[in-house]
This record gives sequence, C-alpha cells and structure tokens, in this order.
Amino acid sequence: MTDTQYYWPNEVANQLQISPSTLRRWSGEFADYLSGAAGRPLGDDEDKASHRRYTEQDLETLTTIKGLLAEGLTYIQVGQRLEALHVRPSEAEGVVEGQGPQVTTLGLPLRDPSFAPAISVLAGTLQTVNDGQQLLLGSQQANHELLMVVLQDNLSLKEENTKLKDRMLVLERDLVELRRVEDRRRESLEERLRRLEGPARPRKEPKENERSGCLGQILGL
Repeated sequence: MTDTQYYWPNEVANQLQISPSTLRRWSGEFADYLSGAAGRPLGDDEDKASHRRYTEQDLETLTTIKGLLAEGLTYIQVGQRLEALHVRPSEAEGVVEGQGPQVTTLGLPLRDPSFAPAISVLAGTLQTVNDGQQLLLGSQQANHELLMVVLQDNLSLKEENTKLKDRMLVLERDLVELRRVEDRRRESLEERLRRLEGPARPRKEPKENERSGCLGQILGL
C-alpha cells in the first residue's frame, strides 16, 4: 500500500491563491466532499487550520469549488453541483498499486479508458456553459450601454425641444410687437395726410359787374 501524500493548509491556500480563512470556511461548508482529515479532522479545534491535512483529491475538489464559486454560484448551488457530479472522497486514504483505480474528484477512475470520452464531454459542457454565461454578461453590458445612450439622446432631444419652444415664443412676441408698430405708423401717416389735405373750400361765385366786365372784355365792349 502506498502512502497518501498530504498537504498543509498553507500549501493548499497558496496553490488555490486564497486566504487561510477562506480555506477553513470551504473545508467546513463542503466537508461532505472532502476527506476526513480535511473536512472533519478528529479531535482538532476548528479554529486551528494547521491541524487539517489535504490529499490530492481534496485539492482537486477545492479547485472545482473555486471555479464554481467564480461563476457566481452560491454555496448551496455549489453543493448541489458537486452532488450531481458525484464528488465524494475516496473510501481509503491510499490504494494498493495495481489493485484499485485512482479516484478523481468526479468519482471516475483515471486508468479506465472507457471513462475518457465522458470526462471530455463533461469538461466541454462545463466550458460551454461558462462561455455562454460570459456571452450573456457581455450582452447585458452592451444592452445597458445602449440603453444609457438612448436615454442620453432622449434627454438631449427634450432639451432641444424646450429651447425650440422658447425660441418660438420669443418670435411670436416679436411679431406681435412689429404688428403694433406698423399699426401705429399707419395711423400716424393717415393723420398727417388728413392734416395736409385740410377742409374742402367752397366755390366763389363771380359778382354781376365782374361778369359784365368779363363779357365786355370778350366782346370788346
């Protein structure tokens, strides 16, 4: 029987690039999917992370947990995903070489070639789901930016419409004032014309002697 290789908590935290406190929390939350030395160390104080030990399988499981959390899943959803993937710790800490398959975090024997297509399909499916989520997030971001542009254009149009209305009101007031000025000018001109023409003078009738004098002048009398 080969000896199982264990990792210290600080080594696991460094490999996963997480803090020791995060590692302790994950170890407690997902103890059902880790080995006993990692998830439920017998006789150890939970506050003392140095008493925990992690196997290769634990490291792979924690890596899977980190990836699922990075996708935005909650702790409950991650547990459901691990349960669906049959992620369970191996029954024994080590196996006799040549007498038992090595178990991965997906519960599938690495040395059995018949499981290779299933592992490949599962990995491709997870990658497709992740890519789809990224595309969806990108589309949502683009739609949000487009909506902001439309709102900004709408505000600009409202401002221009308000300015145009104000300008129309000013033009209407100016037009009314011009009409008043023209009316006053026309009335002033008419008044001046009436003054220049004055009242009509009566026709003067010639006197009798003036008539005869004129007739005498014409006839030579």
